[in-house]
Amino acid sequence: MASTLARSRRLLGLGGAALAVGFLVAMTMSGRVRESGQFVRFVAAGVLAETPAQVSRIELMGNGGRWVFARTAEGGWRRDRDQRPVPPPLGTHLDEALKFLHASAPVRILDQREWAEHGLGEFGLERPALSAVLLNDDQRLLAVHFGSTNPQKVLQYMRIDGRDEVYVMSRFVGAEWEQALAEVEP
Repeated sequence: MASTLARSRRLLGLGGAALAVGFLVAMTMSGRVRESGQFVRFVAAGVLAETPAQVSRIELMGNGGRWVFARTAEGGWRRDRDQRPVPPPLGTHLDEALKFLHASAPVRILDQREWAEHGLGEFGLERPALSAVLLNDDQRLLAVHFGSTNPQKVLQYMRIDGRDEVYVMSRFVGAEWEQALAEVEP
């Protein structure tokens, strides 16, 4: 009886192994992995329609100054004024800020009827503390202006040149631009 039970277990193990090998062979032959319902495909939902790599110049304004950065052939950043490469922390913040604008959807969009009565000053956008103009060569892709945060400090108001809406963005989007501005050397 014990040998019959051991024999059944061995056959069951071999059958399972054969099924696994068959599945791997089928995946290899088809050339693709079966999609799982657990995984969600990335869809860029941010206000920057172009990919971050398409941004070749950034004009950053804030703290009473204006700085221009140009993308290098290697994908890094240099100061447009003197052609010096930017320090690594600044380059990282510029790259992350672009990624956030590309990927992060607004939490809410206020159309002009919703904000016109109070004006842009209530959102800190009449004279924004920080602005960024994104260009591909000489073509303007997007100009964003960051205003004040909400009372809980988790959201921030943002305007885009040429649009009448006020965007309510997650705070980390504007915070990354502020980090870049803090890293700029005068």
